[in-house]
Amino acid sequence: MKKRLGGFKNIHIAKLLSDGNFVAPVPLTGAKSIEAELAYEQVQFYADNAIDYSDFIFNGGKGTLTVSGLSATEYQTLFGSTVADGGVLVKSSDIAPEVAILFERNKLGTNEKVLYALYACKFAPPAISAQTMEGGVEEEVVELTFSVRELTNGEVFYMVDSEAVETDQTKVTNFYTTVQKPA
Repeated sequence: MKKRLGGFKNIHIAKLLSDGNFVAPVPLTGAKSIEAELAYEQVQFYADNAIDYSDFIFNGGKGTLTVSGLSATEYQTLFGSTVADGGVLVKSSDIAPEVAILFERNKLGTNEKVLYALYACKFAPPAISAQTMEGGVEEEVVELTFSVRELTNGEVFYMVDSEAVETDQTKVTNFYTTVQKPA
């Protein structure tokens, strides 16, 4: 089984509802890269002059999603902004929803892939920046920062290897129609 990965595509976002379920995922176009760093805090307790207990405890996470730009609908989906009259109104009182981020990576040398679902992420609105064109055009991307937390049952993310024999292929087939979780 090959395990080298490359590429990044098919990013989707699914809003997390208050009952712990997700709405149907919607595509987010123009995704360039993603990086999520999960923080684990080391805990150690001592007794009788020795380490009596040692473990790592999940302490949230943060990440960056780089996209080629954002549509008005994507502003609304990611940040809770108001879309009306062909524009986007961003208010200080906007509340960004928690969302699942779904995407895939190719398994190099195969037609297989690894699918990812980060469950409880919240995006911060991006900075506003622009630059003049000086003799040429350079790509300007939008960097979105997000936080990651665990769901009430402790779940943080889920990955599905489409090549794995034990993989229920309906999880692969339906990955972008509903947010998948282990059975």
